[in-house]
Amino acid sequence: KSERHHSWKMQSAVLVVLVALVSCTIGLPNVRRFSIDEKHQKPVQLKSWKFTNCLPTSKEVMIADPVTFGPDPLVFPGPLSVAFTVNFTADVDSPLKTSVYLGKKVGSSWVKVPCIGQIGSCTYDDLCDILSTIGECPGPFSDNGVPCMCPFKKGSYTLPTSSFDVESAIFPPGDYHGQANLTMGATVVGCYNVLATFG
Repeated sequence: KSERHHSWKMQSAVLVVLVALVSCTIGLPNVRRFSIDEKHQKPVQLKSWKFTNCLPTSKEVMIADPVTFGPDPLVFPGPLSVAFTVNFTADVDSPLKTSVYLGKKVGSSWVKVPCIGQIGSCTYDDLCDILSTIGECPGPFSDNGVPCMCPFKKGSYTLPTSSFDVESAIFPPGDYHGQANLTMGATVVGCYNVLATFG
């Protein structure tokens, strides 16, 4: 059980960093509350996705580009490969306030997913506190000098294509829109948009 828990914490560590980078809420500590019973779930495929910075890069401290996922198609549960480059134009530290909007398309309208168990459209007073629960960064992060906990020092960091196992179908099928706004006091750290279709 402890080995499985450690494995899940490592996956959560990877995904929670991607939350900050690509505006998803799939890696927070209570992620299992958003998934269905693992023993009876059906695999869910990421059919399409698009990531954008929603502010000019000149106004952001944390610039994530490019971000890539694989394999294609990407199926949960299953292997997940991730690669990204993130550039910090200044040091980023606590408190790192994060406001997340998550919407699911119903018909022709977007319906806001409420914040339940820290998943959904939530505001986190300090993302650094959440990241501090990771304990230690996953091997690919450590091996490549990519930080996964605060403080994030000014500089450019690249995670080459690295593989991880995701043990549950994180999102039910459907179209999703996520946006994350990160601020450090009066400083805008970043704003990120993700559009994704799971099926």
